[in-house]
Amino acid sequence: MLSTLNYYLWGESIYAEPLEKVSFTLNGKQYNIGSRTCPADTTLNTFIRDHALLRGTKFMCLEGGCGACTVYVERQDPATGEKDSISVNSCLLLVFACHGLEITTIEGIGNRKDGYHPLQKQLAEFNGSQCGMCSPGMVMTMYGLMKSKQGKVSAEEVENAFGGNLCRCTGYRPILEAFRSFAATSEELCEDIEDFVKICPSRGGACIAKCKLRDEKNPIRILFGDGREWHKVYSSLEVLNILKQIGDRPYMLVCGNTANGVYRRNDNIQVFIDCNSVLELHEVSISDTISVGANITLTKFMKVLEDASASNQQFYYCKELIKHLELVAHPLVRNVGSIAGNLSLKNQHREFPSDISLLLEAVGAKLTTVNAQSNQQTVESIVDYISSSAQKKVIRSISLPALDPRVYVLKTFKIMPRAQNAFAYMNAAFLVKFDASRTMINEARICFGNISASFTHAEQTERFLTGKTLFSNDSLQAAIKSLNDELQPDWILPESSAEYRKNLAIALFYKFVLTIAPMDSVKSQYRSGATVLDRPLSSGHQSYDTYNKYWPLTKYIPKVEGLAQCAGEAEYINDIHPFPNELFAAFVVATVPLANVAQVDPTKALKTKGVVGCFTAKDIPGANSFTPQVLGFPEVEEVLCSGRVLYYGQPVGIVVAETHVIANRAAKLVEVTYEKVSEGVRLRLKTSDGVASGETYEMVGEEYNAVDVSETRNVVGRMELFGQSHFPLEKQTCICVPQESGMDVYPSAQWMGVTQIAISQMLNIPHSRINIFIRRVGGAFGSKVSRQGLTACGAALAAHLTNRPVRFYLTLEANMQLIGKRYDCISNYEVHVDDHGKILKLANYFAHNFGSSFNEPISNSFIMIFPNCYESKAWKILGKTVKTDNPKNTWCRAPGSTESIATVETIMEHIAQATGKDPLEVRLANMPKDSKMRSLIPEYLNRIEFDSRWISIQSFNENNRWKKRGIAWIPMKFQTDFHGIFYAMVSINIGDGSVVVIHGGIEMGQGINTKVTQVIAFTLGIPLDMVSVKPSNTWTAGNSDPSGGSITSESVCYAASKACETLLERMKPQREKYPDASWFQLVQICYVASVDLSVNFMFRATDVLPYFIWSLCSAEVEVDVLTGNILIRRMDVQEDTGESMSPGIDLGQIEGAITMGLGYHLAEELIYDATSGKLLTDRTVNYKLFGAKDIPVDFRVDFLKGSSNPCGVLRSKSASEPPLNLSVVVLFALRNALRSARKDAGLPDEWIQLGTASTPEKIFLKSGNTPDQFLLN
Repeated sequence: MLSTLNYYLWGESIYAEPLEKVSFTLNGKQYNIGSRTCPADTTLNTFIRDHALLRGTKFMCLEGGCGACTVYVERQDPATGEKDSISVNSCLLLVFACHGLEITTIEGIGNRKDGYHPLQKQLAEFNGSQCGMCSPGMVMTMYGLMKSKQGKVSAEEVENAFGGNLCRCTGYRPILEAFRSFAATSEELCEDIEDFVKICPSRGGACIAKCKLRDEKNPIRILFGDGREWHKVYSSLEVLNILKQIGDRPYMLVCGNTANGVYRRNDNIQVFIDCNSVLELHEVSISDTISVGANITLTKFMKVLEDASASNQQFYYCKELIKHLELVAHPLVRNVGSIAGNLSLKNQHREFPSDISLLLEAVGAKLTTVNAQSNQQTVESIVDYISSSAQKKVIRSISLPALDPRVYVLKTFKIMPRAQNAFAYMNAAFLVKFDASRTMINEARICFGNISASFTHAEQTERFLTGKTLFSNDSLQAAIKSLNDELQPDWILPESSAEYRKNLAIALFYKFVLTIAPMDSVKSQYRSGATVLDRPLSSGHQSYDTYNKYWPLTKYIPKVEGLAQCAGEAEYINDIHPFPNELFAAFVVATVPLANVAQVDPTKALKTKGVVGCFTAKDIPGANSFTPQVLGFPEVEEVLCSGRVLYYGQPVGIVVAETHVIANRAAKLVEVTYEKVSEGVRLRLKTSDGVASGETYEMVGEEYNAVDVSETRNVVGRMELFGQSHFPLEKQTCICVPQESGMDVYPSAQWMGVTQIAISQMLNIPHSRINIFIRRVGGAFGSKVSRQGLTACGAALAAHLTNRPVRFYLTLEANMQLIGKRYDCISNYEVHVDDHGKILKLANYFAHNFGSSFNEPISNSFIMIFPNCYESKAWKILGKTVKTDNPKNTWCRAPGSTESIATVETIMEHIAQATGKDPLEVRLANMPKDSKMRSLIPEYLNRIEFDSRWISIQSFNENNRWKKRGIAWIPMKFQTDFHGIFYAMVSINIGDGSVVVIHGGIEMGQGINTKVTQVIAFTLGIPLDMVSVKPSNTWTAGNSDPSGGSITSESVCYAASKACETLLERMKPQREKYPDASWFQLVQICYVASVDLSVNFMFRATDVLPYFIWSLCSAEVEVDVLTGNILIRRMDVQEDTGESMSPGIDLGQIEGAITMGLGYHLAEELIYDATSGKLLTDRTVNYKLFGAKDIPVDFRVDFLKGSSNPCGVLRSKSASEPPLNLSVVVLFALRNALRSARKDAGLPDEWIQLGTASTPEKIFLKSGNTPDQFLLN
């Protein structure tokens, strides 16, 4: 029987029977997995977390876009037999493709039992971990880099390594600094180098990865119960034989599975063929040509190109390919992604903007392919391959030609939304062959990606260029005209506009010509146009006050949970180990807004193996709402839609199943039918289309109506600020466990109270039976204040109805679609000023887009902050709120104030330009004479050398047509008000005198637990390590308000401080009796004397007076006018933190807030389908946070000196949210750069309206470029 199966599957008899299990090691432990272990398409990430139960490796995007799942792998190179050391995305790598691998997770390199690794310790010491969700992935990326380089890396290699790792909290600066401390120069190595270099058992010295690993090369065949098959093969013949035998069954050739990060893999794949170990597909030879096996990874391909360029001048062009390949995806993907995989993806999805196909086609590379049906081997071009059927076709190798550098010139470009890990707006490759004089073009290959699905070559222009020179204005313009006629981009959202991509392509051609033109033929001002923006190594500077007499308060210390977070030991909600009999939940969502749900039919879903049930609104026993009116929510927001659909993605049902994957697949099988209310109704998605509420928000200065403005200058403008995703790395998550006392609930929530009440009212049971536990949250930024109620109520309903524990965590797409964003805000302003820029009368009319509900008002915050540090007696601010057909928007870090500071400072900049005054003059003209800001500004501007830098920038702009710089600064006076109540319960343990604290705040990365620890240690006079913060819950801290608004840390610290003072007062009589007793002795004495050593103190808003935060910020930018890309050269932040309770924590909050704000203003663009209302930017592929190489190159943060706050908690001020407001300064610096570009373009100096997000596309289109300006001299 076995031999028969053998012949059927392999086509010939082989000596060894195929194995039926895959074997690998995980942290040194051997695992043998087969068809009964898990499904064929299970990822390594799922196996690590759900089977090995190692939860330090995080589960987030499932597409290789965030890096939270990174692990380290050692594997055998099929061609050389040598060991590869790499970091990979475990969410992409399929576990059955791990045969023979040695895998190490974050737990495997260091832990509390065996000791921590230097990388873990260093990242924690540098405060490179805030919420901590990204930290294990950051560590493992660096670990893989160090291992691959035998412990010796450069600072540049470190900075380039994190293109695939996102962090929403820190701003990256401390992460980069922590890991750059391991960079070595010359013979210098890090102190703990043995942690990265394995000692070779045979040689005795450092391992140089030359030992050949043993691989028995037994083929593997696993047959699964659902009819799917997994094969691991070692030869091309085996691949071809399987393809012949499987008929029309859908199949997949498995290498790195990185394509799943771009296009989600179809669930119908029946046959998986792992060809990672096929020798012929990894062979490399360098002779007259470069020949590489098709399965060689991109990382190895780059090494081959490096070796080729060093060995033969004919391959010098390979250096250009390497530079471009460094921009393809990111290192973790390049470590496993293959050339063949990329080309196959381009073949299946012609619209995919493949850099690999573009580069290979440009240099004239050829593919050798084999057809499994005919066994015919074919040599074909890249274009021929991607434009024909690849069914049952295997790419065997790629051949790159020799190109004589005396006559050939290659130049490539990739213009992206951010510095790393992004699809190209436009990628281009230009190869020309000159005559011997290098003036006449004999041959040209002009290739563009992302014009349209069918476009690669600009064939018309290639023919035009043949036999011509390019080095005159006339010939260049003629070539540009040819391109302009030939390029006809398509436009499919969320792609950038056809106008941008067409003109960008032409601009890149111009850059190419500037690159190859003789220096003396190019005007000096134009020369900088030949290059893209060059980012130097990042740097940072921080200064702050610290007071020894208060230590450990005011002392820079690492975050108390930092080491646990960096070691993967910190537990988040989805890290809680499985409960017995646990189920998983997924939402069934509506896709037709404004229609009524007629029927929800789960029949197909319920037939799916592993599905337990499907519930709808009619199954809810109590209130169908997650916004309890008792907490001040005026409108009901349904848990499950019971009638009219308000927005795309609104939940209408919940599927529960045995696994997360089954639940989400089954949810898509539920059939929802709709009754349309009326035909042709247009969705209202924009603020300007919204339906206004009856309520207005108004502030009118006492002099507004008395001002005569008949003889004044009028300034009119508009500020458009659109939404922003919160994008915490921990998605909406909740676990509900039925108990004898009711239900234990573990939500990822900022507000325990709203979760408790919403669940109890939905289930119609007493609040006291809902027990909330929260140890920490993996980032929130406002998204988990009330919106978390959806998943919490969903999980609770399913747990209640099934009487089984239910785990509910949204996929990234579901999270992005369902959870509302930062409020859009549109302002129209009219200002009357005198000739000096002094405002005589100002009116600002603003509107906030609330989405589907008027819950959670923020307009009063806008009005309160809007005056900033200016005199506002003659100002009128009038606001309204509008409903649209979007998901309910919600609080997002610095809500209201972000829009108000951006708007009022835009008005100041507009006045300055309209009157021709220096912005400093305008701001001072409008400040009260006694404003503290008047004394702060001169010192600040002098310290950052603003005036001299301004002069230098003007000189730079005069001498550079295609690169422009700008600089700007802004002030901020931010009012902090306190609200609500917060508890802190402090207890002293009699056994050793250690202290336990439980508080009502939620640790979500802002460092609340660290500050509380410092406050308690200072107040009681004990070491930090004697204080332990326990998880928050609803019986010791019931009724606490939500953690947010940048006041929770102070509120809880106040409560903890007062609780400690009460304890000391209780202990005082015994202290007076025994003045020489140690702390431990005193605690025992108090216990014997029946002193109560536990205090619960409640903070109330009236305990602390409001106060102002005085801040200043400047930004210097450089813009590539020919692409729209922007480089933030320097940022100087002066933040008023009072006496910072924890400078390390506050520095991280400031830098993180600034970076989130920079992303908001420059990169994070939300794009919706106008017909369906679906969010189209719902993945890491198309929604772009700032990455490690997008932050300011020179990032300086200074705390205002001597700024003790008598109104604050322990003389401190808040630091979490206010700094985000300052980030708008980058738009003002950008505007100044664009003004210079537009002046050079011959345009008038008119006001340039900038808002969010000012992406490279918008920058380019506002720069005044036209192709007729693309000249040589």
